[in-house]
Amino acid sequence: MTADTTRFRSLAGALVALCFIVIGAPWPTTSQVVSAQSQSFFVSFSDADGAPVTDITADEVVVEMDGEHGETLSLEPVDWPVRVTVFVDNSLASPPALDHMREGVRLFIDALPPEVEVSIGTIGGRPQIRARHTIDQAELADAIGVVSPDMDGAAMFIDALYEEAERLHEDEEGQYFPVIVMVATNGPEGSSRVRDKPFGEMMERLFANKATVHTRIHTITSVSGVKQGGNQVQFGIDIGEATGGSYEGLSSPIGFRTLLPQLAEELARKHRLVSNQYRLRFSPPEGVSEQPSIRVLTTRVGVNMLPTTDGNIP
Repeated sequence: MTADTTRFRSLAGALVALCFIVIGAPWPTTSQVVSAQSQSFFVSFSDADGAPVTDITADEVVVEMDGEHGETLSLEPVDWPVRVTVFVDNSLASPPALDHMREGVRLFIDALPPEVEVSIGTIGGRPQIRARHTIDQAELADAIGVVSPDMDGAAMFIDALYEEAERLHEDEEGQYFPVIVMVATNGPEGSSRVRDKPFGEMMERLFANKATVHTRIHTITSVSGVKQGGNQVQFGIDIGEATGGSYEGLSSPIGFRTLLPQLAEELARKHRLVSNQYRLRFSPPEGVSEQPSIRVLTTRVGVNMLPTTDGNIP
C-alpha cells in the first residue's frame, strides 16, 4: 500500500467518525444515518415502487429523539441534480480498448435521464476537457467521436481527478451532486500529483463537494498473466470506496458496452431521488443526550424515507 493510499484512507476514516450516528425508523427500508448535532438533514420520500413522493408537508413529518418529539421547523424542497464528468483513457495503452470505451460511453449517455448534464474529458498525455457540462447530445457525441489515442502519453489518471476536484472547489455556487466516471485501462500511469500533499488535497476537495468516483478499468495482462501498468486499479478501488462510488475491473474491453450503461441506470435512480428531496429542519426536545437515538416518522401511509446528512444518496 502506498503512503498516498494510507493518507486518504485516514482522511476518509476521520470524516466517517465525525458524521455518522445510526438512527431508527418506522420501516426497515428507512433506516439510515443522520447527524444528531446538525438540527437539519435531508430526506428523500418514495412510494412502494421507488418513485419520488414530492407533495409531503411539514406537518406530516416528525423527528423523535430519545423517544421525545422535536419540533419540525420546515420542510424545504431541494432540487440538486446529479452532474457527471466522464474521463476516457486515450493513452498509449488504449488502442485495443478505445472503440469499446467510446461505444460504452455513448450507451452510458443514452441511458441517463436527458436533463443530466455530462462533460467528456480524456487523460492521455495530459487531462483535457473535450466537452463541458451540457445536455446537448450532439455535442457530447462529437466529443466522443474525436477521442483518439495519444501514442506519446501515459495515462494521467490521478491528475485528471485532481483537476476535476479543483474545478469543484472553485465552483462556489454549485448545487448538484458531482459524479466522476473513469473509463480506463491499467497501462502506464504518469501523473505528477500522486505525492502526499496534492493527493490529500484532492481527496479533501472530493469529500467537501460530495463527489463520488466510479472507475471501470480494462486490466491488461502479459503473456504470463501478470497484470501490467500503473496503480490505477488500486487507486480506483480505494477512491471509489472512500467517496461512496464503485470499481469494476474488466478482463475484456467489450465489457465497457454493458457495464457503463448499467452504471448509468444506477445514476439515473440516484438522480431521481436527489433531485426530489427535502431539507428537514427541526428543534430538538429539551434534555436529549449528547448522542440521542433518532427516528424520522411520517403520518403518510405507504411512504418510505431515506434520511442523510448531506443529501448525497448512494
